[in-house]
Amino acid sequence: MQEVQSMPNTGQTTPNDTIADLSAKLKLRKAAVLVVSLAALALIIPLSLFSLAVVLFESNQWNLPGVYVYDQPVAWMDPSETQALVDQSWNEDRQIHLRAANPGEGTWLSPGELGYWVDAQATAQKAAAFGRSESPFEDIQAALAGEQQVILPVIYFDEALARQTLEAIAAEMDVTPENAYVEFQDGSWQTLPGTPGIQVDVDATLEGLFQNAFTNLVSGSALLVIEPVQPEISDLSPLLDEINTLLSQDLILNAYDPILDEALTWSVPDEAKREWIAFYPETSEVKLTIPLTAIKSLVQSWDAELGADRSLSGLPKFTAIKKTWQEGSVVQGIIVHEPTTYLVGVGESLWSISLKLGMPMWHILDANPGLTTTNIAAGMNLAIPSRNVLLPLEPVEFKRIVIDISEQRMTVYENGQVRSTHIISTGIPDSPTMPGVFQIQTHEINAYASNWDLYMPHFMGIYEAWPGFMNGIHGLPLLSNGQRLWASSLGTPASYGCIILDLGAAEDLYYWADPGVVVEITR
Repeated sequence: MQEVQSMPNTGQTTPNDTIADLSAKLKLRKAAVLVVSLAALALIIPLSLFSLAVVLFESNQWNLPGVYVYDQPVAWMDPSETQALVDQSWNEDRQIHLRAANPGEGTWLSPGELGYWVDAQATAQKAAAFGRSESPFEDIQAALAGEQQVILPVIYFDEALARQTLEAIAAEMDVTPENAYVEFQDGSWQTLPGTPGIQVDVDATLEGLFQNAFTNLVSGSALLVIEPVQPEISDLSPLLDEINTLLSQDLILNAYDPILDEALTWSVPDEAKREWIAFYPETSEVKLTIPLTAIKSLVQSWDAELGADRSLSGLPKFTAIKKTWQEGSVVQGIIVHEPTTYLVGVGESLWSISLKLGMPMWHILDANPGLTTTNIAAGMNLAIPSRNVLLPLEPVEFKRIVIDISEQRMTVYENGQVRSTHIISTGIPDSPTMPGVFQIQTHEINAYASNWDLYMPHFMGIYEAWPGFMNGIHGLPLLSNGQRLWASSLGTPASYGCIILDLGAAEDLYYWADPGVVVEITR
């Protein structure tokens, strides 16, 4: 046998080791193997469980622990569960108060009515993607460590749908501003101030809905932008002066009766003028409207004052009256004498009736078809034309010639004052001058009367004794042989129906007497 030397303890046996030492070492090695085996088993079991968890996590597409969609936990939910939760919470159950600036104003709407839509599927995919990136272990590690991972919802905004909703709201909420107005109240004209309105600013509200989509959805509140709208016309008080000016304006009708030489005047009552004031908001003007029906009513009432024998039928048309008054001018009109009737008495002839009424015979014949100078008889009721038929021209109101047959005198008036007087000669009894109211109708510097072969200087025709045969006023006539007639007869009837003046007076009157000057001839 070989000798075992002592050596430093290296863990290896030597020939000098004893059996006891070897046995002890063997026991130690067996214990070490057992420890290593148990440790390996302890590691293998968690890794297997972890692998099983990973397989289940992937196969079910669960969300990691700690995952939230904003404030809602979605851990361990698969995409379909997440999608259903998001859709129900953000699209179905949520309401948004579209509020105005003033408390209490506004309305509650669903997100969809305001154009909002949360894409639940895309949001669920975002939640599921956490822990499934290219480097998932950091996300998994954070989840295992208990950290929260917040996913924001995927929001879409449909501007067209939101605009449609807002325009419907605006149609109900908008208040049109009221311009200042003028009206007659409590016996006087007053101005009412304008009142502002409101208008939904659709574009500004849309901009807020777009810019603040997430905040609006989370808070359940969005701003409805409402702007005040001022009236275009807020104050019309200066118009009161214009109204008072219109009301103070006299609306006058002057009606002249050339037969009686009478001028009558009527004014529109103040209460009527007040009703005629009209306000035009678009131009802020006040005007007198003067309805034609109102003019007709006034004229009828004034006409009734004249009685049955006269009327205002000689007035301008109602449209012309309206225009004249609106221009601030006075309406001028003629009072017309109505046609009458005459009951023929015993022994009366057409000529005597003509002289009595101052109506040339041919006018009476025209008014009574079938009547002649020979078949007139007592008891006949003759139609007599209006005396105004003898005044075919517009009368000249402030000039008048009055001839007195009995006095053989002419008086000329201007503006109510005597301008001149003249000694005259009228018609002889066999060819008398007809009394009546006539008119200067023609001017002829030197008229010729073929019946008597004489010239009539400065002739002014005043009435037709027969159609085509004009009686008139003129100077002393001159025979074709040069003899001047009736110079010494002035002051006595001498003519064949005309009115004779001396030559100077006739010339003066010829240039003064305008066409239309009334000539009144009395017995």
